[in-house]
Amino acid sequence: MDTPFVAYFPRKPEEFDEVVIRGKLTDNAQNASFNFCLRPPAQWPDDQTSPYIAYHLKISFAPDGESKVTQNWKNVEWQQEQVSKNWLVADRTKPFTAVFRLLDNQVKVFVDNVQHSPDYEMDMQLPVEEIHSVELWNDFEYVEELTFRFNNARDSYQLNA
Repeated sequence: MDTPFVAYFPRKPEEFDEVVIRGKLTDNAQNASFNFCLRPPAQWPDDQTSPYIAYHLKISFAPDGESKVTQNWKNVEWQQEQVSKNWLVADRTKPFTAVFRLLDNQVKVFVDNVQHSPDYEMDMQLPVEEIHSVELWNDFEYVEELTFRFNNARDSYQLNA
């Protein structure tokens, strides 16, 4: 992808909201990035990436087949990275499902479903409620689904109280 696939949150995200992404990377993918972007300043040009990324997950594939996941965030400049083994998309020739759960102070990433411990976690340094979009960059062949799941438990509690 020369330009990112972008999906805008229909409302401000809150604690326990989730983003589900199903898609496929190209068979020879080298990099794929998931960015949870904050609203850029009004003067920021539209043709550049956001200077504020609350959460960034990048999958990198080496020519020898080894791969890694890098997590970090951007406050004008990229901040400290967390690097770990890639098991999010172990086989580039097959579709994947990733679930990103947003918490007030952390993001948790699950491979396939949320019926197990998170596969990746990272502390959030920028406010979750300021996230306005999800951008997918680089070697995606297609995005089959991008779903926003909003935590309705808080709303139903208020209705029943």
